[in-house]
Amino acid sequence: MRIHIYRVLFSVGLLAIILAAAASGTEKPEPKMKQEQPSSKHKNRLASESSPYLLQHAGNPVDWYPWGEEALAKAKAEDKPIFLSIGYSSCHWCHVMEHESFENEEVAAIMNKYFVNIKVDREQRPDIDEIYMSFTTALTGSGGWPMSVFLTPDLKPFYAGTYFPPDDRYGRPGFAKVLTQLAEAYLTRKQEIIDSANNIYSTLVEQINANVKGTDLDRKALAKAVEQLYANFDTINGGFGGQPKFPHSIELSLFLRQYYRTKDKRFLQAAELALKNMARGGLYDQIGGGFHRYATDNRWLVPHFEKMLYDNALLVPVYAEAFQITKNRFYLKVISETLDFILREMTDKRGGFYSALDADSEGEEGKFYVWNFGEIKNLLGEQSEPFMSYFNITAEGNFEGHNILNVTDASENAAEKSGVKELDKYLEQSRNKLLTARSRRIRPLTDDKILTSWNGLAISAFCHGYQVTGERRYLDAAIKCATFIGQQLYKSGHLTHSFREGIHSQGEFLEDYSFLICGLIDLYESDRITGNDQWISFAQELADNAIKLFADENGRLYLRPQGQEDLIYRPKEERDGAIPAAGSIFIENLLNLNRITGNKQYLAVAEKGLKALSGLVAQYPAGMGSLVAGLDYYFEDKIEIVLVGKGEELNQMLESAYQHYIPNLVIAFDRDGNSALPLFEGRQSPVHEVRAFICRNSVCNLPVTTVKEFVNQISGL
Repeated sequence: MRIHIYRVLFSVGLLAIILAAAASGTEKPEPKMKQEQPSSKHKNRLASESSPYLLQHAGNPVDWYPWGEEALAKAKAEDKPIFLSIGYSSCHWCHVMEHESFENEEVAAIMNKYFVNIKVDREQRPDIDEIYMSFTTALTGSGGWPMSVFLTPDLKPFYAGTYFPPDDRYGRPGFAKVLTQLAEAYLTRKQEIIDSANNIYSTLVEQINANVKGTDLDRKALAKAVEQLYANFDTINGGFGGQPKFPHSIELSLFLRQYYRTKDKRFLQAAELALKNMARGGLYDQIGGGFHRYATDNRWLVPHFEKMLYDNALLVPVYAEAFQITKNRFYLKVISETLDFILREMTDKRGGFYSALDADSEGEEGKFYVWNFGEIKNLLGEQSEPFMSYFNITAEGNFEGHNILNVTDASENAAEKSGVKELDKYLEQSRNKLLTARSRRIRPLTDDKILTSWNGLAISAFCHGYQVTGERRYLDAAIKCATFIGQQLYKSGHLTHSFREGIHSQGEFLEDYSFLICGLIDLYESDRITGNDQWISFAQELADNAIKLFADENGRLYLRPQGQEDLIYRPKEERDGAIPAAGSIFIENLLNLNRITGNKQYLAVAEKGLKALSGLVAQYPAGMGSLVAGLDYYFEDKIEIVLVGKGEELNQMLESAYQHYIPNLVIAFDRDGNSALPLFEGRQSPVHEVRAFICRNSVCNLPVTTVKEFVNQISGL
């Protein structure tokens, strides 16, 4: 397919640029530079937008438009190509390209004369991002942000790339050269470009919409997919593939499931290797808690320093599962520090969670997070040596003369041999001193928009954190967030995608429904405070709406409802990317809701979706982890724990259940005998005695009434 596209593009006469773009990746070395504030004399149309990312560009001399009718109509009326720039607020390379090119008066003049220039926040419009990322990766062999795509006035791409430097470097053409040559080509050979764009569009859409032949659902596909994932595992440092290295939480969770099923220790060892090394490396904020987005090296030392809500929300449940299996309290520490970081730095007073923290502060990537030797020496005084040994802090540093704190076996041993009494207490006190000092630095920008989808993931994270730690504040945070979304972001049957400063975004997205339903199911299994049937009722209402909005008769699930006039095709997101595929998560949600509510439509839609996508699992197992998890849910044993009655025994039974790793588990409890869910039919206790029913694949043990009997039964699962 890509060879065909290149042949079409070569006919436009841009061979030199295309070859350079095809060789480009998203991460190349780049000299450190300070970022200046844009001149206040410029103010473009982005100034009235709510997105922090768009507002960052509101002072550029570029005549930016937000994506919308005004910009699209202008391109058609003036017969101008569109330059589409897609990024997000905490993206370091987006800042670099802004400073180098979009703040440059001469570059802006070229852009304004020959193009209609549109800025998109990928987090606000994941559908546009999905469509043009598909083209970018097909045309160049790689993708990333900032994404730079050139479109005809009817929105079809004819050239694409990611970051472009201001002049030729890193094997990439300079942005001014790209603009000039593309503008000249469009003026002098417009029909060839239009024909080329039409051919590119037809080829790619045909490929994207091709139905990969479904296969009969089979357990063997599950084991094969997990083995293929393991073949790509880094058995030295943990994680998958080479640099850059991303956390891949779904795949690590699959490894834990596979260990539980087969007792094959390879999978537990692999998951633990990754989880420990990520949390001991620079990927993890050793002072303030929480994970950065990804590591630029093989051993998790040097991160890209942005912190995303979704990464942290996705990782917490995996660390909770690892604790449930191993009982290693190291994982509890990571969970608590990560959730406390979100509560401290990413929580809105109304209960929602913010999207991200920037990688840069004061124009330098990572400046907020790194330390030099003298700073720590001054802060900790004579007691600094064991701390420096533990976190590998040296005079020369490990990151451009500064130190990224990290822990290794050798550094841990050195600190233990230092003779410090109560080493853990000493380290915690020292960390708190550094955290206090760091709080006085100039902070990175907080992207304070609230995305419903990522908040759904956060609800799940706080529920899992509550279950394994018992910390009530985590459950309180999950309840407050779900209440905020239900009261403020769900209006007249429509779910807001993005919310900031009282402004609701327009349009509905599958990812919001999928991730919020997942969070509500987890909250239903966790909430012993408010009375939990409300969460399942909310989840059912969302699921019913989502089936109508996003599913087709063949089992495929789309990101948007039908009839989106500003999209050149209706996108699906069937492979995992930065976040799990929304369709795959929705399928597992439906399987779960079917068990809780007895609604057979949920099972039918889920089965149809699994069959429609089963062929993709065989072809692309590395990109289908969340669907593999759905297959696991479909095929493997399903456990139900149903509790009825009142009393402290019920609380103790729940706490015991939360401490056990049991995949495909449904927990349901009814204190007052008021639940109408079929799980409780015929199981109510007339004298309010606590009774527990434990079932495997709908075959139930005799009910038990004591904590001891309950623990004995679940320990044998």
